[in-house]
Amino acid sequence: MNFNWFIAKRIGNKADATGRLSKMGTVISVVSVAVSVAVIVAVTAVADGFRNEIAGKVRSFSGDVVLAAPGSDILNVAKPVDAPLSYLQKLQELPFVQRVSGVAYRQGVIKGEEEISGLMLKGVDSLYNLESYSGSLLQGTLPKLNGKAPSNEVVISRSLADALNLNAGDKITAYFPDEQLKVRRFTISGVFDTGLEQFDKYLAIGDIRQVVRLNGWGGNQLSGYEIFLNNEAAGVTLEQEDAIAQVIYENSLTEDSQVAATVLQEKYYTFFDWLNLLDLNVVIVLSLMIAVAGFNMVSSLLIMLFERISQIGLLKALGMTNRAVAKVFIAKAAMVVMQGMLWGNVLGVGFCLLQGKYHILTLNPQDYFVPWVPVSLEASTVIITNLVAFAAIMAIMLLPCLFISKVDPATTMRVK
Repeated sequence: MNFNWFIAKRIGNKADATGRLSKMGTVISVVSVAVSVAVIVAVTAVADGFRNEIAGKVRSFSGDVVLAAPGSDILNVAKPVDAPLSYLQKLQELPFVQRVSGVAYRQGVIKGEEEISGLMLKGVDSLYNLESYSGSLLQGTLPKLNGKAPSNEVVISRSLADALNLNAGDKITAYFPDEQLKVRRFTISGVFDTGLEQFDKYLAIGDIRQVVRLNGWGGNQLSGYEIFLNNEAAGVTLEQEDAIAQVIYENSLTEDSQVAATVLQEKYYTFFDWLNLLDLNVVIVLSLMIAVAGFNMVSSLLIMLFERISQIGLLKALGMTNRAVAKVFIAKAAMVVMQGMLWGNVLGVGFCLLQGKYHILTLNPQDYFVPWVPVSLEASTVIITNLVAFAAIMAIMLLPCLFISKVDPATTMRVK
């Protein structure tokens, strides 16, 4: 066993009759470190949970990257994209691309028994992944889109259903202004609620063939394409954005429609600005917790040093250098910190597991977009935050060790 660790282990143990005050300080330090680490683990898990939940919901509406006519939003009926684009397979073969899906949009008005409301009808095909909506279904089922004839089934948002007093199974009449007013009858197959009022308010999802007909397009025209990536809520990196742009640039043919790629962070920047602000809050909390734990440890170590002035003098008289003596007390501090971090991780991880399973802490979804505090516990994140916290606290511990160089063996060995 290392000599420094051997002496450090004996400081404050049951056989050590001195240092009662430092023992109390050690207990306080362990509690302080435990609470700080528990808060750090919980806060980082909550921040990751918000990012995964909110960014995941946003990406389910339009994908991570949208391909539409240049200078036009994908909702613009006047600028369709001719399908298929010749390089779609090349895009699909990119290692970070999960799928590429064609979509079509049409704005209209929907009429209930007494009320009317705006409508944004999103058309998708049978290969479109509606998994994110199936997890948000409150009533009914998702529309069946694999028939030979265009389906009249749609799934609508809870906001739209509540505004018009509609339920799954009801029939609705939708009006689409054009040179001549177009009227369609739809059957509500289900009602969903993602919690994002900005998207839910007017949204309905149905068969893309119906939307193409409503827009007066040919069978090979769409509003654009949505590209979904494998990195889920992490967002689109610059490397991925450049790779997609390069595929489009190098493989476009003359007959291909011109398209511009818009990434999720640019299209819905308000949500990502909010998440970035949340990340800033996490950094502030993490810094404060490390500072609290670190300076509590400084107080405990200083008490320990003052109570053992004579022992420090003896060790220096026996030939130990200031650096070697400092290592003894740094080792003791490391033991205290690791003990506190162990309990802190138990508390922090335990809270996250309970919150993830039982949703103990609830939120107002109108303000926070989710009905409870989301948590996402990743082992890598826990390990990294623990290492950062440990390194920062131990760096702070170097400050009180400067006291050791001031200790004079000739005078301190007489101190009792």
